[in-house]
Amino acid sequence: MNISLRPFIFALATISAFGIAQAQEDKLKEQILPSPKNRKSITWQYPVLNALDVNSDHIISQQELKEATGSLLTLDKNGDGVLTFKEMTPVFESGSKDTIDDGAFRGELVAERTEISGRSTREILKLLGSKGMLEPGKDELQNYRKLFSFTDRNKDGRHSAVEYVDNGPYLTPSSRAGIFKASDSNLDGFVSEKEYIENRVITDEAKAIFSSIDLDRDRKLTAKEFTESGKFKDKKLALAVYSAFDANSDGELILPEYLRIWGGWARE
Repeated sequence: MNISLRPFIFALATISAFGIAQAQEDKLKEQILPSPKNRKSITWQYPVLNALDVNSDHIISQQELKEATGSLLTLDKNGDGVLTFKEMTPVFESGSKDTIDDGAFRGELVAERTEISGRSTREILKLLGSKGMLEPGKDELQNYRKLFSFTDRNKDGRHSAVEYVDNGPYLTPSSRAGIFKASDSNLDGFVSEKEYIENRVITDEAKAIFSSIDLDRDRKLTAKEFTESGKFKDKKLALAVYSAFDANSDGELILPEYLRIWGGWARE
């Protein structure tokens, strides 16, 4: 008799995460936590849930459940085949205004470069697998609209900085500020539903492509991973593109800097 383990894996992961949260309560009281309006994002900082949520969309999909074993093994830092309490426990740094950071897109868009090794940046994105600004599917569009409406408290059809950045329920203030700035394409100080959906289409596609290259699921890309991804036939071009994404030239490409560059190129 074959029994699907997926529901049990998800249940175990959820129970573990919240069990850790309860055990940490006294310790957290001694540390500086985010303000109450940001505490909802704490849930997704627990390593178990964070590891399962490979594409960082705050949803554990069926595919992510199928890959749960491999995802959870990324928490096994010492490679002993066992997840200890310490390995499953989040770390909140004392004295920090923004202790929660889920690696979301933030900062100004970067679009200075229009070509790399004779290839336009738009062509580079296509080589990486981008389909461009396609209309989202019916269900996807409905979900985006629900999310937009949830934050649009006064129902005027647009997000103000107060609604989204100051009072938004997800991510950190700095992350929300970056997303707001990137989404406000006409620079009028507000984000319309159309602008919001456009930004979601761009970043969701970018994150999915990042995840497909990040085979070891450590949420960062090395030059080797990038050049051996099969996205580029020309290795020199692949290295040039990687260098363009790796804005701080530290040899390690993390999601925020990747999205920052991608967002600028996608809007050219």
